[in-house]
Amino acid sequence: MVQIPDICKIYHFKSGFMPPFQLDIYFFIADGLMIDAGSAHILRKAEKILQNEPIDAVAITHIHEDHTGMAAWLQRARNVPIYIHRNSIEETSRDSNIPLYRRLVWGNRKGFTALPIPACLHTDQYTFDVIEAPGHHKDHVVLHEKDHGWLFTGDLFVSSRQRVAFKDESIYDTIHTLNTMLSLDFDTIFCSHSGVQRKGKEKLKRKLEYFLSIQEQVRILKQKGHTIEEIDKILFPKTNLWTLVSCGEWSTQNIVKTVDGKGK
Repeated sequence: MVQIPDICKIYHFKSGFMPPFQLDIYFFIADGLMIDAGSAHILRKAEKILQNEPIDAVAITHIHEDHTGMAAWLQRARNVPIYIHRNSIEETSRDSNIPLYRRLVWGNRKGFTALPIPACLHTDQYTFDVIEAPGHHKDHVVLHEKDHGWLFTGDLFVSSRQRVAFKDESIYDTIHTLNTMLSLDFDTIFCSHSGVQRKGKEKLKRKLEYFLSIQEQVRILKQKGHTIEEIDKILFPKTNLWTLVSCGEWSTQNIVKTVDGKGK
């Protein structure tokens, strides 16, 4: 069991209309710093809890709607600063307009005013180093609390064997980011979709090994003359439900396309 001080709180909700349009959402409040802001669909349940929760600031790992969905409400209701990667600030000022399946699972994000996330965030008890972590999104960051061995990973981890990749995701960049993370000192990861994970460094290492294995297989199959479509069918013969639901926005083919950094 992972022992977390009471001053660091973990919140877990189901987001979505109904299964299979329903996924786990986690966000965390560490000594007044809220890390990620969930989805719009969990706001009705979450606002009852958050009304009286001490929140001094919000740090968002990346702009996707399942991490920014409650940000506008937090800004309006709690009047707190909200930090995100500087490259995402303009986009956060506008309401999102996402495809139907994503609206069913997470809901559209209302626009809000964000500030560029600094290199370091301080609370009374903790110091968080903010580290660039591109891959799942080009402007993704993670937060590292080295004194406690914590890494708040946003969507970097999720699972050790990733089944699909988003349309603008780069597995090649994720591989480099995982290598960077493994040089840090931490044991526990805080994931926005799978919660708190003990032995987090081991789990990130397994994810890296999984992607490196796919990368090598893709290299070999390309040398044999196979196309991306053929390689996808060889490595991932079963069509993932999310590929069908998303009309290809999430797919195994996006893994194959981007794992070697060449995109084709």
